Parts: sequence; C-alpha cells; structure tokens
Amino acid sequence: MSAPQRLMLLRDIAVGRQRAHGPELDEFSLSLDSGEAVVLLGEAGSGKSALMRLLCGEGSPGETVAGTVQFGHAPPEPAAMLLQGRDRIAYWPDASMPLLSPHAPALAQFARIVSHKTRTSPETARTEFALALERLSGAPPLAIFVQSPAAIGTALLAWGLLAAALAQSPEILVADQPLAQLSPAAARALIDAVMAEQKRLGFGLLYAATRPDIAKWLGARVVVLKQGRVVEEGSVARLAGEQSHAYTRTFFRPTTRDGAQPRGQGRGEPVLQVYGLELKRKGDKQKRQPLTFALHRSATLALIGDDGSGRRALVRTLAGLQRPQAGRIVFDSVDIGILTQTMLSRLRRRLAMITGDDAVLDPRLTVADTVEEPLRAPLNLSRELLAAYRDTALKRVGLSSLPVDRPVKHLSSFDNRRLQIARAIAAAPLLVIADEPWRGLEAPAQNAIQDLLRDFRSQEGPAFLTVTADFAVAQALADEALVLENGSVVERGAIADLLRAPQEEATRRLVRAALPERLGG
Repeated sequence: MSAPQRLMLLRDIAVGRQRAHGPELDEFSLSLDSGEAVVLLGEAGSGKSALMRLLCGEGSPGETVAGTVQFGHAPPEPAAMLLQGRDRIAYWPDASMPLLSPHAPALAQFARIVSHKTRTSPETARTEFALALERLSGAPPLAIFVQSPAAIGTALLAWGLLAAALAQSPEILVADQPLAQLSPAAARALIDAVMAEQKRLGFGLLYAATRPDIAKWLGARVVVLKQGRVVEEGSVARLAGEQSHAYTRTFFRPTTRDGAQPRGQGRGEPVLQVYGLELKRKGDKQKRQPLTFALHRSATLALIGDDGSGRRALVRTLAGLQRPQAGRIVFDSVDIGILTQTMLSRLRRRLAMITGDDAVLDPRLTVADTVEEPLRAPLNLSRELLAAYRDTALKRVGLSSLPVDRPVKHLSSFDNRRLQIARAIAAAPLLVIADEPWRGLEAPAQNAIQDLLRDFRSQEGPAFLTVTADFAVAQALADEALVLENGSVVERGAIADLLRAPQEEATRRLVRAALPERLGG
C-alpha cells in the first residue's frame, strides 16, 4: 500500500463578512492526506459552515477570505481562489436541505450535478452516477431515483447525493453534515459505504459534524471549533478523555445512563391502553402482528425502530390523527375510537407532543401565546396566573431571558424544541410523546434537550413515550421498549435486557448501530 500523499494544506484561513463583529473563521490551518478522514466538530457559529462554503466555492456577497491553500505539490495560492470552485473537491450535502427541486426526477438532477462538475454530457454523467451507486454496498437500486425527491425520503436521497459526489472521482470529499437527520442504522450503513470507497479510491474526507459518533465510526482525526477558532484536535480516544478541553467534553458526554436506578412500572390505572392495534396501510396485504400494550402514569416506554418501521404511524394513531385499521386505543379511560373530533380535541389536551419538527409550533404566535394557549380555554385562568405558569415553565427550560413577545418563527431550532417542552410543562399532561425533539441539533444541544425531558419526567411524573431509532437515547430516557419493524412489534422488554441479549436481527441491527460495543463491534 502506498504512503499517504498530502492532498491539501490550509494556512491561516480567515473568513468574515463586512460590518460583522468578528470573522466566522479565524487563523484556521489544516492538512489533509490521501485516505485520511478529518471531522470538524462544533456548534452552529463555530466556523465549520464558513469553511464548507469556502471549499465548495459558495462564497456570499460581502464575504472576505484571507490565508493560503496548497494542493499537493503545487505552489500555495490565495485561499480566495477557492471561491472559483475546484474540480478535485466534491460536495456531499445534508439530504434534508432544500438543494434539489422537490418535483423533478432525482436521477436527472443528480446527472446534472455530475455533468456540471465533470464537464461531460448528461448521458455520460448519468452512466457515471449509476456506476458509482452500484459500487456502494447497501445502496438502493437506480430505479428508486426516477421518482422526485419529495417521494424518495431523506435516507435514500443521502445515498443518491453520495453517489453523485463519488461519480466526480474526487481527490477530496467535503461532507457537510449529510447524515445529521438520519437514524444511527441508516447513518452507519452510509459511513460503511464511504469507508469502503475511500479505501478503494484513496480520497481525503473532510466531514463537518455536530456529534462525535461519526468520528468514532470513521476513526477520524477530530478538530474541535468554537466561535471561529480551533479549541483542540486529536484522536477520538484522546478527546473523549477527562484531560480534554471542557468545551470538547460537552460533545463527548455519554448519552446512556449506565447504573441509573430503574424507575419502576408506573402507578395507578393505565394512562394508555392499546388493544389489537393494526397499522396496516391501505392496500397492504402483508400479515402483521397486532399491537397490544399499556402505559401507566410515571412509567417510561420507548418505541424503537428505523424509518418505515411504523413508529411514526403508531404515534399519529395514538394522538388521534389517523384511524387504525383495527383495534382499540383507550386514553385516560376513554375509548378514543368512539369520540367525535370535538371531543377528541378536548381529550388531546391531556397529551403533549414534543417533536423534532420546528413547524409543529404556529409561527404566527409569540413565545407567550405558545406557552399559554393550552391553559386558556380549559382553565379560564387570570392573566396574572397565566403569566406565572408561563414564566415558570420558560425558566425550567432555560428560556427566561427570551422576550415573550418574540414570534416563534424567529427562534432557533434549539429554542423551538425547548419552547415545546415549556409548553408541555405548563399544560401538565397525563401522557408525553417525545418524538426525537433532539433531531438535527448539535451534541451539546441534544444533551440539553434530553436533560430537560428527564427533569420533566421526574418532576411531573407523566406517562412518557419516547420515539426513536437510537438505542442509546432510549436507554437514557426509558426503562421498557417495543422494537418495531414493518408495522409489527418484533421484540419487547426491559431495555437493559434487549441490550444485553437481543433475540431478533432487527434489534441487533439497531443496537449495533447505536452501541456497537454492546455486541462486540
């Protein structure tokens, strides 16, 4: 095997904007060798996005660039030249970003990307894309991409965007959080494919990430950024240790809570009872095992499954947003199947949904209106008491300094998720459904959201249903679990038991993706 070759050397890179308080990226230097993987780890505003824009030739008006870049043995040149684009650099973006037309066939759009970058005909570009996709182990068939991006889904689009990047035969692959919205199993499959292609082709990989798990999988060198400057860099093993910088440790804090005391089976009458529920889609003739389970007040249950497992369909059904094919759902001793929409909307006030979708909150409402709204109609509280409940809830989630007259549409994703939790705390629900409200956030923000959920659960004691594809998160937030695949429960039991000795392949796959050390790799 040949020795690694220097592909790129960045020296003293600074990226700023006119009239800004300071540069987005300052005094940044980095070397990248063939076959090497480097992960840039940092929160929003850390400077990694500025570097991604620069390397992909996507400067914005009024942006200034200083420093030098050197490719291979060529002479150094001004880093500003990167804004003209480089054929040797390919871009692998986040598939959840609106980069593609939602309605035109995805295959034609991927071919245009390859054609533009390689300066070949659309027919040749399509052939190169098809070959690149075929070489990716675990990738979907080419026929999938005849559909529009809106019909394909984020996980499959990530495969297409990766194939489009590799079809350019790059020396350097720049990955800008392409897997941030994917489940651990889906992300791990893509990382395994990238590693296999990197070993075959020898390209350098520069990956912007918000969580350290990607770096662990890649065995990458990690560069930690904060407010435009490098905090420290090194191997995952070193940075995960106690001697690393305090800011670095916020990313490597373990999600799991090994040694935590069991929280018990709940108390009193069941808050939620599900009998013989079938999630079969219309026209689907596949035989599935009906779902039956109960959830008591203060008990915790995780619904664990990858995309397409049926967990989201189950949540929509439990919330009364869609009717089941068969079976009964009893919530707060009431069979929701016999309720009118008006009665169902009243009952739904006893249920809180906290999700990873920022659009779940009405963007026209203010912070105050959002928290107070579930209290106004049913309780007829005075303005003073409403404000007291609101302010207490906002303080609990760390938003007490947020102006209460600020419209929701102006909030960051992190503040949006915390506001959802504040709204739920104020409403004092019987049942909380947490549908991955940490999704897409940086690691410190994800940890903060999970801490708030744990505090909410322990302080108020509602029944808690956690929806996730990540066994590590499920272990941190729940005691029991249902593992779903294709609309059926394939395994159930205490999470500790499922981690120790999973019986089904679907469970083993999910455990291996999130906690590979549990299964020896």
